[in-house]
Amino acid sequence: MEALLSNKSASFATAAAALTCALLLACALPGPAYAATCADVQASLQPCVTSLAVLPAAAPAACCLGLKAIVGFEGDIGVSRTCKCAKSFLATPLGVSVSVNVSLGVQGLCGVNLGFNLASDVVCA
Repeated sequence: MEALLSNKSASFATAAAALTCALLLACALPGPAYAATCADVQASLQPCVTSLAVLPAAAPAACCLGLKAIVGFEGDIGVSRTCKCAKSFLATPLGVSVSVNVSLGVQGLCGVNLGFNLASDVVCA
């Protein structure tokens, strides 16, 4: 009888351990990813408005952080959609006309490559 109880205890302990492992694994798995939106792209560009008007000697840190965030969004929503979001932001009446040289200059100062120019007349694929 004692051997039978010992086997049941061992089976219960094994099942409990397996359930615990499964719960821990489920908690460790990442949840659903956040999908970036045009609003995210446009908010990330906001700190760059002044820098995109006239190429500064050094790009503001907030602008560089925004551009780096946009590079991350490209992996989420694609370069083409990111470009279109940026273009629609630049088309709003910001009072800024962005040249290709300034766009590339700001990207260079920030050490990022968006995969497209932030110029006002950019053509997105």
